[in-house]
Amino acid sequence: MTEPLVSVKMITYNHALWIAQAIKGVLLQKTDFPFELVIGEDCSTDGTREIVFEYQEKYPDIIHVITSDTNVGGKKNSYRTSQACRGKYIAFCEGDDYWHDPSKLQKQVDYLEDHPECGLVYASYDVYHSQSRKKISDFIRYRNWTIPKNPTLSDFVCEIDGIGVAILTCTIMVRRHLYEEIKASDPYLHQSGHFLMGDTQLWAEMSTKTQFHYIPESLATHIITEESATRSKDITKVLRFGISGAEMKLYLCSKYNFPQRLRDKYEDAWNNYSLRLALHSRDAGLADEVRSRQKTFALGDWFRYFGAKYLVVHYTYRTVSFLLGLFRKKNNQWS
Repeated sequence: MTEPLVSVKMITYNHALWIAQAIKGVLLQKTDFPFELVIGEDCSTDGTREIVFEYQEKYPDIIHVITSDTNVGGKKNSYRTSQACRGKYIAFCEGDDYWHDPSKLQKQVDYLEDHPECGLVYASYDVYHSQSRKKISDFIRYRNWTIPKNPTLSDFVCEIDGIGVAILTCTIMVRRHLYEEIKASDPYLHQSGHFLMGDTQLWAEMSTKTQFHYIPESLATHIITEESATRSKDITKVLRFGISGAEMKLYLCSKYNFPQRLRDKYEDAWNNYSLRLALHSRDAGLADEVRSRQKTFALGDWFRYFGAKYLVVHYTYRTVSFLLGLFRKKNNQWS
């Protein structure tokens, strides 16, 4: 096979409903250069594995499947898939997203080839809600987000969400040497598995090494499913993800010497998520850890704290919260 200019990295686990669409979105790309699709399949149990191998048989010159006999988990699956990529550039599309614009790769390569000072190109995207079947086109425009001309580390760290919300992995193309350099520079942050999110910290640190470019067009579709790495009906999973996000921001604040007021903000976020998790799981030890880290408690904090330690308070608090929730409209950034 001719050496690919672009490697498309696709990690997948139990994406049987979506994986064929994701693969087709890559195969339909119209380019004047060769590309490969490297699929990291982590022993899915829902038929994803069979679908992936079927496509590899049909397109052996393009598709390469990286797998094993046992499930290795998201971080290791991502790492081994990255290691198999050979292209000058890497584009990303997980198994539950897809590209709807067949010129996506060409547009991004053209820009990177013409602008050696740029190391990462991203774009807008559509959002599709799998349950309601509602589709929102050009989501960044829809949300009226202001995109910095060239994002810096502060754009990622100085807000709870920051630019990391707008930079969606399935829209990104990067220079492979920069991607590998960043991942190798801090194995704890990028490879250890300590942090549940896998991409935001990569883009954040990459912003310290190179320029970014935003294409104001929708090139990909992000599918909102009930269960994913970032969304779940399991409140414990959601809270643990929030805790991990706060820990990641605290780590970056410490590493890059951000002001104490910013560290305090993420410390408060960590305490909030952790105290809610302590209440939900009745983890008295975690509640005591929050108490040792948080200088002052508001009334609600005290209820959560004692709710984690005492059964009567626990059920009283959850009942009141449930009733209040019936009258409170939830704010969902994806709606």
